[in-house]
Amino acid sequence: MNPFSLVGAEISLLRLKLKRPFRTALGHKTETVNAVIRVRLQSGAAGRGEASSSIVWASASPARLASTLRRLVKRFHKRDARDITAEIWKTAGHLPPAASAFECALAQASAITSRTDLWRRCGGALERLTTNITLSAEGPTATRLAAQTAAAEGFLSLKIKVGVGGDFARVQAAHEAGGRPKIILDGNQKLGLAPSLRLVERCLKKGIQIVLLEQPVPAENLRDFLDCARRSPVPVAADESLRSIDDARRIADSGVRAVLNIKLSKTGFQGSVRIASLARAAGLPLMIGCMQESSAGLEASASLAAGTGWFSFVDLDSDHLLAGGPPGSFQRRGRHLSRQ
Repeated sequence: MNPFSLVGAEISLLRLKLKRPFRTALGHKTETVNAVIRVRLQSGAAGRGEASSSIVWASASPARLASTLRRLVKRFHKRDARDITAEIWKTAGHLPPAASAFECALAQASAITSRTDLWRRCGGALERLTTNITLSAEGPTATRLAAQTAAAEGFLSLKIKVGVGGDFARVQAAHEAGGRPKIILDGNQKLGLAPSLRLVERCLKKGIQIVLLEQPVPAENLRDFLDCARRSPVPVAADESLRSIDDARRIADSGVRAVLNIKLSKTGFQGSVRIASLARAAGLPLMIGCMQESSAGLEASASLAAGTGWFSFVDLDSDHLLAGGPPGSFQRRGRHLSRQ
């Protein structure tokens, strides 16, 4: 009997409150409801994956994520977990968080069957990751309080959601209250080319340490994204613009030194490894991000980032933004995620 055959699975919904309401240029949330899948292989090894519902993908409702996972389990029952990744994405690629959760669960169980884990399979380079913390797009007063809290918790880097109006005042408040931290500006596609460049310049003139500008223009507008990356005095990261290995190739082939923000919820485990490898070969910096996964849901992402040691920007903070959730093998200690 093949020890890597998929023989069982359980699917459930995980409802978690956010510590604070979370607002971006794309919408507003007070909780997340994620679809969780636990798979079991013939070897007895188990693996877990988590698909986060999202304001970015309106179609990724918890019910639809769970339904897609059930369909995947039925289709691939008794199949070898190591050989079906491409088929998983052909079947459920229209709903990337579900495809990724299933793939990550199988990858975890397969690694255990091989008497290793995902972190070691990725190289085992780092035992600890240093993460930023994301501040919601609230007013200056709330931003100031959030930045003070982040500083007290030891965070040295803040990601601030912009593109909702009053951006500079909020960034300045975070700069002053957070102990002059490094700051990532995340436009979530809503800033636009010229306004994003003006905001960066204004911040830099005031001595605010902007280290990255993330997705300032709509995902489909690659021309403006590349133009922004050419003109910006700080690195520019592709997030929503990076949804596949083909997107990564287009950015690499442009000759523009953009940052590639990998999210496993968009491209899965193997796809993310391929994009990271392409970026390394092309000399492009890497960022790793998340949606609103629990600590356990960040398992594969943290394993990739720590295992390779390739990522200049680590935006794996969802576990800290949530009020609880199941633990993973990486434990949160302030700004650090460390292997237990």
